[in-house]
Order: sequence, then structure tokens, then C-alpha cells
Amino acid sequence: MAMIAAVATADRSHAAIAIVDLFNTGVNAAGDDPNYQIISGSTLVDAVVAAPPATWVSNNAGSRWIGPATTPDARAPGGAFTYETTFTLPANADLSSVAISGDWGTDNGGLDILINSVSTGQTSVGFTSLTAFSVTSGFQTGINTLQFVLNNATNANNSDNPTGLRVDNISGMYDVIPEPTSLLAWAGLAGCVFLRRGREAC
Repeated sequence: MAMIAAVATADRSHAAIAIVDLFNTGVNAAGDDPNYQIISGSTLVDAVVAAPPATWVSNNAGSRWIGPATTPDARAPGGAFTYETTFTLPANADLSSVAISGDWGTDNGGLDILINSVSTGQTSVGFTSLTAFSVTSGFQTGINTLQFVLNNATNANNSDNPTGLRVDNISGMYDVIPEPTSLLAWAGLAGCVFLRRGREAC
């Protein structure tokens, strides 16, 4: 019976695997961000913000503000903007083990983070500091979409306002679906079954 129990187990000796195609915003120093795009808003062309307002939390070497490619400080009409990035999970990913975390800042407030178009109910405090986020469900094998929704407030005189998104420290991990133990274990069990009764206990 000990042999049978061994065969029934799975090999869980592997380590968690990093999601390699998750990126912070603004990993390029200037121009269009190749990893994020604005999919809804008053303008659908994004770029690294050339002249971030002084009130925004400062950029660092690994993450920069992105926003509408309109003016150096990313001014745009008021309203909601949705920024989207994608990443891939392999067919053998254990979807219950997937976890993504990071920090986000928005101008103005962050309204939601969606995974594959499903709300996670997370908001951000705005642009003076970054807010931690995490996503632990809603994944699928193949291409996944991660969307950051924010609001650009309208001025009293209805003029365009600076608006943008910053994502920093984003990372993700997953486990693979365990494989059965080695076929050698099955072979050993089969040999044991065919031994004459009383010669060896299995």
C-alpha cells in the first residue's frame, strides 16, 4: 500500500514561476509606451509624460508616468481613461496560484483595476503617492488583459487638465499543474503485484 500512496502523489518540488511579460509604465525614457495603451478616453495615443507636474509623485529609473500624447504635461479633457496591458499564462499554469501585485498612481483618482474585463474593486489615492494593488483571481490561460481605469477631473473653466498613469513594482508568479510521479513508480508497483503471495509484502 505504501507504493500505491507514493504513486498517487504529485511532484511539487518546483518553484513558483515569474510572469515575464509584466512591465511598469514608462520603461522607455520617452515616446510611446510599448507595453500599455489607452483603449478608452478622449485620446487613444499615449506617451511617456515629458514634463510631469510637480505635484505628481516622482518618476524613478524603472517606472515613469504615461499619459495622453497631447502636451508635455499630458493635458486632456475631463472624463474616464482606461489603460491596458497584456500578459500570457501557459496552458499548464495553475490558475488558482496566480498572483500579481504592484503600485499605481493616477491623475486624478483611480477608479478600478480590471482583470480580463472583470472588476477587482480597487482604487488609488491619486497622484501624490502610489497605492498598492494585488490581483489573485480572474485569470485564464493564454493572453490576459489588465486594465487601469482613472478619472481626469474637469476644471471649473472646463479647460484640459494633466492626467496620467504610473505603475511601479509590478510582478506576478504562478505554479504549474503538478505532473504525476515517475512512471518508474508504476513499473515498481506492477512488478510487486506479480510477485508470488507471501514472498514480498507490497
